[in-house]
Amino acid sequence: MESTSSNEILIETGITIEDDGAVVASLEKKLLQEEHHFVTRKSCIFRVPARIRKLDDEAFIPKAVSIGPYHHKKLEQYEAMEKCKVYYLKHFLSHRPSITLKDCVEMLKGFEEEARGCYADNIDLTSDEFVEMMMLDGCFIVEYLLRWWKPELRDDQNGNQHPLLRLAYLITMCLDDITLLENQLPFFVLEALFNLINNISDSEKLWEVSFLGLALLIYYGWDADVSNNISDEYKPIHLLDVLYGCYITSECTEELCAMKSDTIPTATQLQEAGVKIMAAPKVTPLLNVKFENGILEIPDLTVNSRLKLRFQNMVAFERCYYSGSYVLNYLRLLDHLINTPSDVLLLKDRGIIINLFGDDEEVAEMFNNIGSSVVSTVDSQYTDLYEKLNHYYANPWRHVETRLLQQSMVEHSFCSCSNGTHLDTNSDNLQSHPNSQTV
Repeated sequence: MESTSSNEILIETGITIEDDGAVVASLEKKLLQEEHHFVTRKSCIFRVPARIRKLDDEAFIPKAVSIGPYHHKKLEQYEAMEKCKVYYLKHFLSHRPSITLKDCVEMLKGFEEEARGCYADNIDLTSDEFVEMMMLDGCFIVEYLLRWWKPELRDDQNGNQHPLLRLAYLITMCLDDITLLENQLPFFVLEALFNLINNISDSEKLWEVSFLGLALLIYYGWDADVSNNISDEYKPIHLLDVLYGCYITSECTEELCAMKSDTIPTATQLQEAGVKIMAAPKVTPLLNVKFENGILEIPDLTVNSRLKLRFQNMVAFERCYYSGSYVLNYLRLLDHLINTPSDVLLLKDRGIIINLFGDDEEVAEMFNNIGSSVVSTVDSQYTDLYEKLNHYYANPWRHVETRLLQQSMVEHSFCSCSNGTHLDTNSDNLQSHPNSQTV
């Protein structure tokens, strides 16, 4: 039987190729290009998945400064801040004159392979370009955090400061940018640069703070309650992970269980059913929402302009890197509790929401938009919470009892007012009947 060449087979099927060698060369090139595209166990810095990005693309794009390789090729967009990076590099080196630029570069060259492995996508930068990027971006972040912490560091010896760095809105935008998932450097790179100028020996430290402590300071202003949620053994992988680690503590990571119901009544509806809603103690981690004996405890949350951006990037990071969906499930919980401005008002009155964002309607819309934009999950740490709340709410006697108590208190208030006294008719202050069932 005569052998048939690959070209003859291709011709018979209507496909023509002039040279097998060209095909082989093309495929080999593709294989080499694809070599670095596989996500490894070390990969921790990702491009936001399309299904999440399409919901709000602007939440994942840096506005003022590019950090890391993903937006590095768009430097013309961030040209002004690129000049600031050189300015910051100069001042970074001035903290410890005995440390030279060559010392820093040699250290970073030793980190290159490990740092490249942190990125899930292929990095189209040469070795020199990648190391230079780490140097400029890393020193910028270290200097930025130091200057945020210590305002006296913002001016040089002549009392001058880079003109762009006097713009308050730009400084704030940079804080948002260094929290974006696609805009990260590995934490070990930042920590090594910081330690290089600060931690030669205990006796020669410039600042009595670790780099992790500095990052916590910027995000929380030395909030001891938040800082205590971070374990001494915690090793963040980048700045977004520092933020994530403050929310996700061992107390929050209850077993994720399949949900029998994926919704609960709103905060207003729960109150009308006799649920007492109150703020949890200050030391409670944000995601620790509890319902016991008819009392729903929710940790307080400050709502401001950057909250939505941070949550969206934490959800994207969580979906790419961690096995659980703790932040995502928390946002879905808030979306269920908050439906209208009246729900926001109720949570504000209970000290649960501190609104620095806008009116109550804007806050309600924000949580509804975040909740509806994230991809739902079938497992949640709040499975038991949902079941308890739904069981409590489904009892018709809860609603009847609450209405009767309110009616009774209103009637008594008229009598009391005629005697010159006042009674609080807030349903939260009404006690359940001693014989009523608790869950």
